[in-house]
Amino acid sequence: MSFRRWIMRLRALGAPLAALIVLPALLAWLAQRPELQQLDMHFYDRVLPLAAQSPSPEILIVAIDESSLAALGKWPWPRETHARLLERLAQAGARSALLDLLLMEPSDDASQDRSLAQAMQRLPVYLPLQASRTPSVPRVAPDEFLAPLPILRERARGVGHAELVLDADGIARSLFMRLGPPDDPRPYIGLLMAGRAPAGPQSAGTIDAAGWRYEDRLLIPYAGPRGSYRTVPYVSVLRGEISPEFLRDRIVLVGSTTPGLGDQVVAPLAGHAQLLAGVEVHANAIDQLMHGRVIRVPSGLQSYLWIGLPLWLAAWLFWRYEGAGLTRLAAVALGTILVSVAAFYWLRWWLAPATPVVGLLALYLIWNWSRQRRQLRYLQQRAELLQALPAGAFELPPADWRQPRHALPSNRALDRAISRMVGLQVLAESTIQAMPVGVLLCDAQGLVVGSNSAARELLGVPGCPEAAARQIQYLPDLLGTMRPQSKTLAQSDGAPPTWIGRVHGEYATKDERHFKLLVAPVTPGAAPAPSGYLVALAELTSERRAQQQRELWHRFLSHDLRNPQTSILALIDLEELDAGPSPLSSAIRREALRTLQLAEEFLDVSHAWTGNYRFAPAHLGALLFDVRDQISAYAARRKVELVLTMSEEDEEIELNVDAALLTRAVVNLLNNAIRHSPSGAVVKLCLGADATEIAIAVIDEGTGMSEPALQQLLSGANESSVGQPSGEHGVRSHGLGFEFVRTVVARHGGTIDGIAARDAGSTFWLLLPRQA
Repeated sequence: MSFRRWIMRLRALGAPLAALIVLPALLAWLAQRPELQQLDMHFYDRVLPLAAQSPSPEILIVAIDESSLAALGKWPWPRETHARLLERLAQAGARSALLDLLLMEPSDDASQDRSLAQAMQRLPVYLPLQASRTPSVPRVAPDEFLAPLPILRERARGVGHAELVLDADGIARSLFMRLGPPDDPRPYIGLLMAGRAPAGPQSAGTIDAAGWRYEDRLLIPYAGPRGSYRTVPYVSVLRGEISPEFLRDRIVLVGSTTPGLGDQVVAPLAGHAQLLAGVEVHANAIDQLMHGRVIRVPSGLQSYLWIGLPLWLAAWLFWRYEGAGLTRLAAVALGTILVSVAAFYWLRWWLAPATPVVGLLALYLIWNWSRQRRQLRYLQQRAELLQALPAGAFELPPADWRQPRHALPSNRALDRAISRMVGLQVLAESTIQAMPVGVLLCDAQGLVVGSNSAARELLGVPGCPEAAARQIQYLPDLLGTMRPQSKTLAQSDGAPPTWIGRVHGEYATKDERHFKLLVAPVTPGAAPAPSGYLVALAELTSERRAQQQRELWHRFLSHDLRNPQTSILALIDLEELDAGPSPLSSAIRREALRTLQLAEEFLDVSHAWTGNYRFAPAHLGALLFDVRDQISAYAARRKVELVLTMSEEDEEIELNVDAALLTRAVVNLLNNAIRHSPSGAVVKLCLGADATEIAIAVIDEGTGMSEPALQQLLSGANESSVGQPSGEHGVRSHGLGFEFVRTVVARHGGTIDGIAARDAGSTFWLLLPRQA
């Protein structure tokens, strides 16, 4: 392909390629909108059980439940109670504890705070921060987290945020590892408990309406419904009812599980939204961080590629394959969803499928709109091209038609083209109906679907034209009641249907009307196979009647004319037995023999004109040897030497001929050459060939003829000299034998030519094509 064609193709693809580059970026931006996010989250909730984590036995929830409230009294409890709980945990050997409690206000009794602080020295304790603002309300002043009391914060192993951020639909699906004011985001408390140091921001994060930054979102693969993690009542631990072995080396989360007392959020548990205590949400998040079971979310470039790949694949399928665009779109969309599920299950990658699927739908709409636009443009171009064609000799002038209001230019061109095609169809229909030749239209199965009046009359189908045409069903069955006269010699190209093989070439009706079937395929446009066949019923009644008359004349010549001549010869033989030969009897015998020869030659010429040639492969060398054997006796009587000349290579030439008729033609040429050659002369029969033609030549040393006489003989123009004796009018007599030679050679696709001169002999050669 030339460089210029490459440039033209790139220009043609420039706009679509630019759209395929920009569209994924636009969709990646739209993916941050709440509508698409809700579609993705709805699907995420359904597949979340595939990545559900097994609850770790290391995590224990000490629940402030109803039984504990009933035993210890109304909330809030004294902080000395929490101190006793921490001492119990420290004595049992717990690994660490999270007090998911609000410890920002001092107690009325300062000793209570000191007791809790002293207990926190015996066990690693983590305390949460509380945001001092509502995230949906814009800040009017610099807000910070509300920290626990300084005496408690100093004793704590770690302090971090414990905010449960809900999605737009009110479901808690994730936590943020860093959250807070833009200049001072705080780490998540669970990140500290899992022993993972707060890292720098992994992404740019988002900023809400209040100006707070949310960084490093962590999707939570919930272990299951409420109670999935081991839970014991607060009061049972406080009273020592739980064995120390059960508490040893545990990560203890102390929080409320009673509705109305602590955080209660809706979480996607087991594929359904269920209410879950905040402490249980933290248990799931801490378990995930401890064991590194992180659900990864693609970054900016990865998200662009995830959205773009299905779009590019669908665009390639639309460009590569025409039609069935919706099916291919559905296949790509289904594949995108399956890839998302598989990546979530095996790789723990959350590839949101809603945005690519919406992009595929948008791409299909754009592609379909572009395709319809191209089709309309193509229809307009074809309609204009049809209108631009000059009117034919048999095309009627366009009829008056009213243009619809508000019609587009393409519609007007299409309406004009349709009007023109309707006119041509009407003209073709009326023309076929008025044709004197019968015409049938058959489908590919041989059922007649249309006919004209001449065909119905010839086939003897009565009634209304349309009804009669529908009554004709299967063409071989319709022709089965007629007498077949001959088989079809040739059919349409390719492999024709079987019913064509059952149809003969010529038939005779009951009233002795003869017709011949001519079958032609009807192939619309560039269709691979014919959609139907046009069958013409060419009537041959007059030709067959003329043939019958010709056969009567043949019988007259072969019987009625020959019998008197034979009787004359017999009477002359009887007369010569009694009185001996006389000049008169010799002249009568000569004329009688000449009349018989003319009758034989006439029959030969008639057979050459109308006979059925039987072509078959034959060796020309063997054929010429047969000719020499037939003519050798006559040459010996005339004392003429016959010489056959051919090479060994030419002797093996094979040609598709009617061997009997071609032999007879060469014999006639040799008879003429020997008859007009003097005694002792030489007549040569030669065979030669080149790449395209084969030549059979007859060379004599006879009386010859003038050039005008030769041309008249070769063309058959001077028929008055037929049968005249040698030398009359300067033409060497050949009778009807030469006409037989001309006819046979012509039926073989060849030509005859020659050269001659007065008293210098003659040369005639037959030129036959190798491909007969």
